[in-house]
Amino acid sequence: MISVIYELFLTNSGTAKVEKEQLGFHDCKSVCFSTKRWSAVLVLFLTFLGTGCGKFLDVVPNDTPTLEHAFSNRSVTEKFLRTCYSWLPDPTDPLYYPAYFTSRDEFDYKGESRAGNSLAGQISRGLQNTNTPYQDYWSGYADSRNSAVKSMYKALRDCNIFLENANKPRDITEEERTRWISEVKFLKAYYHFFLLELYGPIVLAKENIPVSATPEETWVYREPVDECVDYIAGLIDEAMPGLPPVLPDPTTEQGRISQVIALGVKAKLLATAASPLFNGNPDYAGWTDKRGKQLIPATYDPAKWQRAATAIKEAIDAAENNGFRLYEFNKFSGGAKTFAMNDSMVQLMTIRKSITESLERNPGVIWATQEQFADGKGNSAGLGLNSLGNMLKLLYPQMYSQDQSYQAQYYAASWHMAELFYSNNGVPIEDDKFFDYANRYKPRRAIASDHHTTYIPTGEITASMHFFREPRFYADLGFDRGYFENETTTDNGGATFAVYLRQRSGETGLNGYVPKKIIAFESSSSKGVTGNPYAPYPYQFPLLRLADLYLLYSEALNEVKGAPDAEVYQWIDKVRANAGLNGVVQSWQAAAYNPAAPTNKNEMRKIIQRERLIELAFEGQRFWDIRRWKTALQYWSLPPTLWTTTGATPDAYYVPFVYGAPRTVSFRDYLYPISQVDIRANTNLVQTYGW
Repeated sequence: MISVIYELFLTNSGTAKVEKEQLGFHDCKSVCFSTKRWSAVLVLFLTFLGTGCGKFLDVVPNDTPTLEHAFSNRSVTEKFLRTCYSWLPDPTDPLYYPAYFTSRDEFDYKGESRAGNSLAGQISRGLQNTNTPYQDYWSGYADSRNSAVKSMYKALRDCNIFLENANKPRDITEEERTRWISEVKFLKAYYHFFLLELYGPIVLAKENIPVSATPEETWVYREPVDECVDYIAGLIDEAMPGLPPVLPDPTTEQGRISQVIALGVKAKLLATAASPLFNGNPDYAGWTDKRGKQLIPATYDPAKWQRAATAIKEAIDAAENNGFRLYEFNKFSGGAKTFAMNDSMVQLMTIRKSITESLERNPGVIWATQEQFADGKGNSAGLGLNSLGNMLKLLYPQMYSQDQSYQAQYYAASWHMAELFYSNNGVPIEDDKFFDYANRYKPRRAIASDHHTTYIPTGEITASMHFFREPRFYADLGFDRGYFENETTTDNGGATFAVYLRQRSGETGLNGYVPKKIIAFESSSSKGVTGNPYAPYPYQFPLLRLADLYLLYSEALNEVKGAPDAEVYQWIDKVRANAGLNGVVQSWQAAAYNPAAPTNKNEMRKIIQRERLIELAFEGQRFWDIRRWKTALQYWSLPPTLWTTTGATPDAYYVPFVYGAPRTVSFRDYLYPISQVDIRANTNLVQTYGW
């Protein structure tokens, strides 16, 4: 429908007609045509933009027949502001957002056909292509079959329209006007950043191309990555003075942008620019455009890490000065409830509820989605029917034998995630001299004197690798014979839990680990209910946490300094302490085969990277980190694996079973291709290198 509207508009506005296949090109160049000749087409365009995101972001104008009217007063201008917000990609949509099922190293859809045939599933099967690229956030043309994938250039067009016209309404205070303009400048920067992460060098939509432009004037170029980064950072800097330090009224304004959010995003932008993908990447040494410009620098520049470190520290200082701190669960002030949990369970709640706790009680979340996930059917006030609400339903384990008609847990945490987490000594299990790594798959019985009674029922048998692990392992993952802590599985305030997972052949659950961390403790599964016993707990999914910035700063400092020092350790150790672990140096000296690893810059880099993969697991961050580090070959090529699906006894069950072919990974998979439609329509565009 959008394509039809564009075709209608381009014809009626007096410009040259274009072939239908060229519409993607016009969209991707953000030719918003800032002109007064919008007439009645604007009402159709605004009608089909989509909806916003609950509360503040829930209305898209549907009654604005002319551009003048769209900015004639405060009310309609605010609606257009919400339209600019409505283009934010849905970070909780597992089938269409890049960060979930495009690889199978963190989440796994276990052969479920709908996920396997989704845009993400096709990419995970190595089927990405240039004819109709999957997850086409560039022009949206290739993915017009699914509205969950939105063209970021259409978003940028709307941002530019707003910025061109925000000075028109007179019934608005200058303070409010300045804030709105600043918000849209940030959104403009964010949409460019999202494109940069996916595609590398991009077209910069600095302003809308006028409707009177000749075809040649619309043939724009992808700009070098460094120029893109500078432009995006400059936009954020321009936005900063007009933004509030934090939201004045979080209850009604959640989802809007503050200075702390803007500084955090700038920090992540500059860390991305300093990372191996974009900072001296020899894989792209031959990538030039038709002007001869090198699009990704082949020479490493250490100054980029210093620039990133400065920005990250500025973001941390702003966050801490405005009351943000790492979340800690208090069993005596859990909202309206108190709990009778032991210290081990309190630590697990600190980890789990750092994601799912309500924002008014969670000072560790800097930016979160606006919508709350309302029910297991995926209905929400926000970003669509394929939101996290539906994902959580399909991740939730089947917990009672009489609920066999409820086929839950279609999706799972990847089997490989179980090996990622540290031992209880705070070091990798393969590097822990006290951990029996060679026999980690062998069955082991939980005994009464074992400290694992908090996590595994006494007398039950599970894999040896499920014992002697760090608290995040038990907070993040549900596993066979491990407790699944929900309010409905305890009747004494969390002192004990009754339900543990049974996932062997012939039992209740379906084979696979459960990403327990993102399933709120307050969720429930009612015994005796068939069909759909799952009742989710609504929460707002974090987009940026303070822990992310702490680890990012440790990473940047490690790159800046000649060797790791106390300042590098300080920030990673804050996160580890919050997760119940000793500091890096102490842990490695006490338990690792290589106790000096944290003193070596290259080894410390690996430690920080693993810490990020653990701390931010299942939060939609791993995909972006692996790409900027250029470590996809290590992770994305891992074969899809489960415990043996036919095993009914411990000895038969705890055998790794590779049930599919691993993905073939090459350097070209780090960046998305753009559609050949766009390449044909604009001869100045070059395809993503390798595609």
